[in-house]
Amino acid sequence: MSGEIFTIVIADIDSAIKSFNQLAEATGFKPSRCDVAVVKPNICGFYPPNPDLLKATMLYAGNYAKTVYVGDTASTMHSPKERFKSLSLYEKLRDIQGVKLVDFSEYGKVNVNVIKHRACASLPLPSVLMETGLFINLARAGSHPTTRLTCCVKNMFGLLMVKSKFLNYHAKGVDKVLADLVKVVPKGLHIAEVKDEVLFGVDPFTVDLAVCRLLSIEPTTVRHLTMIAEDRRLNLSNVVDRLNIQYFQ
Repeated sequence: MSGEIFTIVIADIDSAIKSFNQLAEATGFKPSRCDVAVVKPNICGFYPPNPDLLKATMLYAGNYAKTVYVGDTASTMHSPKERFKSLSLYEKLRDIQGVKLVDFSEYGKVNVNVIKHRACASLPLPSVLMETGLFINLARAGSHPTTRLTCCVKNMFGLLMVKSKFLNYHAKGVDKVLADLVKVVPKGLHIAEVKDEVLFGVDPFTVDLAVCRLLSIEPTTVRHLTMIAEDRRLNLSNVVDRLNIQYFQ
């Protein structure tokens, strides 16, 4: 692992929408056909996705899965169903067959054990996520008062099936919880919107490091990224140096 190269592919938003398949393939991501796909956009946070990019993501997932679940859990501010309505996603996405816009909280829960945890010995995740054959994490980069950066890693916080995430997890340390979370979420494709560009990769950790570079954020100031590096026995600066950032033409 010490000499591994981490590929991140970047395109402008229009190219990402039009050439989604090629961009995913360029990262080395090779999904298999399956019954269920799960897409996790940041529906209930401050940074909802570009609707056309979300649609392209769902169409891509639909090429491999019979049913595509697009969902989130409630945040302090929003519920998924209210947010789907306010963002007009029911109307914009209704013509895509096999897609279900869902509140993950209404589905079964699996308590997944975390090996060598920092904050949580187990984490409650949607059963549909743990059974899926294809997982896609769609985030939009932004600032956050607790974690400094919110992007691919932080977006997965919305998978936790707890009604009050603030009461349950903030006292434990959100960065520690995020470092635990990346250990148990299934592998997948991770996509980040950064201003007018879109980043594709197969690891939320390395995608977020590339996001830090684009936003001129020192990665060591984002505590959950330093924790993930430590848990993987990696030197964070060395990982940044080994990012293979490719611009899509």
